[in-house]
Amino acid sequence: MSTQPGSMTSTESPHEVREAPVSPEDAARFLMMHPKTVLRKAREGTLPAHPVGRDRKRWHFYLSELDGWLRSQAIEARSGAALGHSSSPAP
Repeated sequence: MSTQPGSMTSTESPHEVREAPVSPEDAARFLMMHPKTVLRKAREGTLPAHPVGRDRKRWHFYLSELDGWLRSQAIEARSGAALGHSSSPAP
């Protein structure tokens, strides 16, 4: 293994592409939510998000993580419906 700068490690692939983060507004469009809801869920930790800086006022999102989160929500909703559970409270 070479120790030259820029050489690949054993875990890297020559074809690996890093995913670019998206803004809260882009995440909101992807999730079909209001941007303030996306930021609130990010702060609560219920949505996969990455704080930028120490103040945690800026956030980055990755569409692949948001897609996984959406899929898990759909699976939970389906399994709850299959068990006869309702996601809304009874009147």
